This record gives sequence, C-alpha cells and structure tokens, in this order.
Amino acid sequence: MLSTWTLRSRRVSVMLLLAMAILTGVVASDAAATTTQVPEGATAGAAPHVATAVAPGLTGKGVPAPAAAPRSRKPKVVVIGTGGTIAGVSDSRVSFQTYKSGQLPIGKLLDDLGPEFKDVADVKGVDFGTTDSASYTMKDYYDLSRAVDQQLAKADAVVVSTGTTTMEELGYWLDLTVRSDKPVVLTGAIRPWTVISSDGPANLYNAVMLAASGRTGCFGSVLLLNDQILPARDATKSNTTRLDTFTAPELGLLGVVDETRIRLERAPARVQKCGKEAWRTPFDLARIDRAKLPRVEVVYTYQEAGGEAITAYANAGVKGIVVAGAPSPQQVTAAMEVAKRGTVLAGANRNNAGATYTDAPWVLPAGDLPPQKARLLLMLALASSNDPARIQSWFAEYGDPEFDVAAAQH
Repeated sequence: MLSTWTLRSRRVSVMLLLAMAILTGVVASDAAATTTQVPEGATAGAAPHVATAVAPGLTGKGVPAPAAAPRSRKPKVVVIGTGGTIAGVSDSRVSFQTYKSGQLPIGKLLDDLGPEFKDVADVKGVDFGTTDSASYTMKDYYDLSRAVDQQLAKADAVVVSTGTTTMEELGYWLDLTVRSDKPVVLTGAIRPWTVISSDGPANLYNAVMLAASGRTGCFGSVLLLNDQILPARDATKSNTTRLDTFTAPELGLLGVVDETRIRLERAPARVQKCGKEAWRTPFDLARIDRAKLPRVEVVYTYQEAGGEAITAYANAGVKGIVVAGAPSPQQVTAAMEVAKRGTVLAGANRNNAGATYTDAPWVLPAGDLPPQKARLLLMLALASSNDPARIQSWFAEYGDPEFDVAAAQH
C-alpha cells in the first residue's frame, strides 16, 4: 500500500510536469513574438542600446522614478570640465603628487574614453574652466550652477569634472541651487590623468555611466569616485592622497558601481518630494543678484580662543559667521555682541560628524553640516531673505533633513 506521502509526491510530480509543459509553450511563443529583426547591413547579435530609468533606490509609493530617455536613442550626457587634478599633467608617469592641475581640456579626456562611451551615452564636453578647485570664486559657483541647469534643459544628465580639494563644497552648492531634478554627478581624481594607475579614467567613465542610467534622478547632486556613490550633502574629503578619500561619515554611501552594475542601497531624504515643486530648494539663483552674494566666514574654535576674529569679521561687513565647534568664553562674548549689531551666526561641528544643537537664540544650529557647508547654506539663506524666522526654518530643514517613511507610503 502506498503511503499518503507517496501519493502526494506522485500528484505533485505530475502537476509540475504539466506546469513545465505549459510554461515551455508560453516562453517559446513569447520569444517568437519579441524576436528583433537585424536590419540589412547591421551586425548580427549587436543588441540596440535601450535607455531605462529605475526608481531611485527605493520601494513604496510616493517616490516616482525619474523620466527615462526615449528607447530610440542613447541618453545625452554633458560633461562640464572645470580643471582639477583629473585634468592634470604630471612631470613623469610616476609623479603622483608632482603635477599641474587643469592642463587638459575636457575634450581630451572624453576622446581618450571614446570607445568605452559609445555604448553608454552620447557624450558632449563643455569646458567651464581649467584651474584647481580652490581658485574658483563664489561668483564662479553661481555661473557654474546656471550652466548646469542650462545644459539639463536639453540633456538627460550632467557630469561635472572638478578638483577634489573643494569638491564637497561645490557638490553641496549645486545640490542647493540646481533647479532641474535630472541626474547631476560630480567626479574628479586624486592622481593626474597622465600617471600610471590614474584613478581619473575609471572615475569619469563610471560617472558618465551612472548619470546615463538615470537612477539618481531626484537625488540632487551626488559624487562618484573610487567606485563609490556619495550624496554631495554628506560627502567629505578625508585624506589628501589616498584614492578612497571621500566618505560620508555620518550616514554612509548611497551605493557602489561594480563594473556595469549600479547598486543603490539608500537615497537622500529629498527624493520624498520628487515630482513636486517642494523638491527644489528656495535658493533660486535667477532671483539672487550674482554681484550681491553676502560674505560669510568661518571661525574655528580651540582652547582659550580669542574673540577678536569674530569682531574683526563683523567690522569688515561680513553678514554671517559660522562658528566651528564649541566656542570659548571670549568667543561667546564677541558673538553675542556682533549678533546685536545684525551679524547672523551659525554653529557647526568641527569633527566631520555629529549634529550641533543649541538653545542660544543668537545662533543657528547647523545640524550635522560641517562648517564649510553650513557657510554655503547661510550665504544662500541671507541672499534669499532677511527674515530670521525663515532663515531658521531653512536651517532646520536643510541642516537636519529626515526621511519620512509614512509620507513616502501615501
């Protein structure tokens, strides 16, 4: 006599065989229906490039995927070159730290990678400048942001090739000011283009591939270096010479690029507002006078620090001061005095991680922003409003953004 288990096993086997037969017929039918005819003169087996867009690393409702490029063409990616080490020329092929920044036009870099780009995107290069990143002014930042938006009016994505010294500042500036929600990717290099084992070619290729994928649409600006994807808001340079210099110490990477695989594990909080006007920050450069960007400075704190620097900056007409770290008694006295005269002060950490909180009514807490980024936020806030309450609300929103899971699900 057969046991119940044996009978069930036979029934299951028969059912599985029937299901496999049905599936085989369906798959064969679908395959026949979707076969692509190779045009005359084309190479058989060469698959047409299909540009697709994937929801930006998230599941659930309320976070729409960025618009995909039409399937009939490759994505259009504009690479804006601003110089930096990636465009540097070395004294020799092993002069990893002895070189001149910004010597090569972006066209040269793109030409070197032309064969690799042909199946990824239609890539166009635009030279914005050829210098090291530390030499640019805030007016240059203003112009670059407008240039990015101008290119995004026609292109699917923009890559900004720049120096790493102040890349974290430029990235955050673009994050706050670019109006388009299309992908903006910054990249650069620690070693110049002309040395052996330069990181520049791989960084530039991966940045274009990431931008062309459309997967960081609505993320704001991101950085791509050393196969790692970082949010511009959180990224910081941690080492002057190591290739893995960029980190996001508080919250970590957004994802990585492994050859042709783009893996996104998290997204910036602003993706919650994707497709809505609220996605854009209030810092519209079209409404800000380029010639009247307010001057904002940073004062560093240390043991028994004097308050003279704070007083001197205020006397020089500086509109805002970011205090990096816990101020000394002398600095507190000076800060309270200049605050009475109208100078706006913000407090930031000096440790590259951790939030700043304060109950002092005369100072704005910058959340987990480092001083150099809090400076940019304060500059744009002062350029956009004279209302202390509004500026304080902007610091609360952008200095310490949070992801609202409940809102994303509705």
